[in-house]
Amino acid sequence: MLPIFQSLRFFSLYGVSLTFLFLLAAIPSEVIGFYLHQSLQGSEALKGGVVDLATSVLIEPLATGAAIYFIASRDQGGALSLYDSVLKSTGVYFQLVTGYLLVVLMVMVGLSLYLLPGFYLLYKLMFVEYRVALNKEHPIEAIRASFVQTRDQWSVLLPSFMVLLVILVGSQTLISYLLNDQGSDLPWQLLGGLLEAPFMAFSAVVGFRLFCLTSKPSL
Repeated sequence: MLPIFQSLRFFSLYGVSLTFLFLLAAIPSEVIGFYLHQSLQGSEALKGGVVDLATSVLIEPLATGAAIYFIASRDQGGALSLYDSVLKSTGVYFQLVTGYLLVVLMVMVGLSLYLLPGFYLLYKLMFVEYRVALNKEHPIEAIRASFVQTRDQWSVLLPSFMVLLVILVGSQTLISYLLNDQGSDLPWQLLGGLLEAPFMAFSAVVGFRLFCLTSKPSL
């Protein structure tokens, strides 16, 4: 549980900046998703799934990559700005998108097999974006390396992973409950992105802390 407490301390210092970064990503994501949802034909569930996947794949990896660079810089005593973090993330955008898409598809297949395989894959693939961003690895190589990195690390990684999973699932459930049936309106979707941003930022901090515990990232 030490990584969680270390992440809380880091988040108390830089949480506002990281939340602002994910909020900037959430705004275009929600706007694009809203109008894309309006233009598609088909069932609401199918449209919602397609839109969520498309918008998250296009925008979220860029924000996550920028957060990783920002966190890594501050962790090592640097002063990389949010703007420079985004620029640096842009340089590996396609690798991040590819890695993110592969992870999402693998986890979705796993979740369709009675949830547990999906959670197992989510655990084994938690470091893919960190390896792509910090170690400049090809997405396929990063996937293989993440499997290796998490091997025999249950005692270090699993408690924090479970706490983070509960936080993310709980926050999503709470946000959905608060928005209720208003989620189809753009202002409410933007509010949902605003509420989700700090949880996404905190998860990036925890992920980086766990990554550092099990490897030596090279910037």
